[in-house]
Amino acid sequence: MRQPSKRTGWLAGMALATALLAGCTLGPNYQRPDLNLPTAWRFGDATTNSLADVACGALYRDPVLHELIATALSNNPDLRVAQARMEQAAAALRIQRADHWPGIQGSAAYTRARQGHLPPLPGAEGDQFDVFGVLSYELDVWGRIRRLNEAARAQYLATEEARRTVQIGLVAGVASTYFNLRSLDHQLDIARETLASRQGSLDLTRIKFADGAGIVSELDVVQAQTQVTSAESAIASLQRRIAMTEHALSLLLGGYPGDIPRGLSLAEQWQPEDLPAGLPADVLLRRPDVRAAEQSLIAANANIGAARAACFPAISLTGAHGLQSAELDDLLTTSISKAWNFQPQITAPIFNAGKLRANVRRAQAQQREALATYEKTVQTAFRDVADALAGIRFLREQLAADETTLRAENRRLELAEDRYEGGVASYSDVLDAQRYQFSAQLNAVQTRNELLNATVQLYKALGGGLAPAETEIPTSGETP
Repeated sequence: MRQPSKRTGWLAGMALATALLAGCTLGPNYQRPDLNLPTAWRFGDATTNSLADVACGALYRDPVLHELIATALSNNPDLRVAQARMEQAAAALRIQRADHWPGIQGSAAYTRARQGHLPPLPGAEGDQFDVFGVLSYELDVWGRIRRLNEAARAQYLATEEARRTVQIGLVAGVASTYFNLRSLDHQLDIARETLASRQGSLDLTRIKFADGAGIVSELDVVQAQTQVTSAESAIASLQRRIAMTEHALSLLLGGYPGDIPRGLSLAEQWQPEDLPAGLPADVLLRRPDVRAAEQSLIAANANIGAARAACFPAISLTGAHGLQSAELDDLLTTSISKAWNFQPQITAPIFNAGKLRANVRRAQAQQREALATYEKTVQTAFRDVADALAGIRFLREQLAADETTLRAENRRLELAEDRYEGGVASYSDVLDAQRYQFSAQLNAVQTRNELLNATVQLYKALGGGLAPAETEIPTSGETP
């Protein structure tokens, strides 16, 4: 039986030592920060169900709005940019993961050389053909490559969550802009009806003034004319705002300024009575911007370990196996043309003027920055939810008051017109009643629109607007 050589024993010992050290990973392991989250909402109840569980198509029931959202998700350039960034991060992760495996390269070379004349050997000239397969591998003794893989994976997940953030914002933006457009449409209808009514009053006032009976003065005519021009000005302003809102919505749809189709009126848009906010802690699990910030924190935490591992020696193995021959014909036929080599190598930093220590400090500072960003993102998320809940609660009260005011102003106008026709009130009373009614009508429409937008903002703040499969939280074992 052949005895193992000293070289074989040394290589086996080094392999064993490497295997024992392979489990060593420098740097802190990630733990989610304890942010002392609130257990209840300020303006809402903590419930097990959440508005974010409602599908987008169930919350927005206008078929035209469904089509607009679908068009935006297909054509919006911001979403395509986010998708491209996610694909770049996925490719970067695959590149980084490749460093965890041996690299194999093939090489072929031809050399013709002449040796110098060194007595007692004469000079010689000859050819050499080489064909080799070269394997190179860095032993991840200190976990540098594992930490870099961890950081790359977290960066990929952060870009994926960033894409989802853009998607949620896009869905909310289309819905909000569409509701604004329908609100302006309703206000324009009111303004046109008001103009027609005021124009009729002006015509009647002119006729009465022309009779010369003294019942109507020229001041009444001038005041009626002012009311007409005021309505005309409101119409022009609303038409301008409608055009600009259509242009804004066209941009969200990924197109050029143009006409936007209309569906249900503002009053027909569904407003659910129950708007559960869910549990406060669910915000951390649902909001993609919060999850993206946490993934960035995970990446920064892993980079500390990679920076620390760079301060220790690196072990790499290089081996080659192939064929060498002085004749091309003999390269594949002569058994003695086989050749191999094995080259383990250790490189250790000796002097670098503090560069590696500074790199560790930089990674630690970046981790502290990512932690502060994560904390701020969580706080902003809770504010978004609180703002939306407060808006819904108080806007509902405001809408009820506005509608009561509108009913009173409608009745006021009826009474003023009856009193004017009966000769017991001046025309100024009618004009005042018209102004207040017009203002009350617009206020009620605007408040209803703000209430719908508050619902949109709550849906967005809770992380609603994604398909159910997209709300799942990726685990550490998933790959892109």
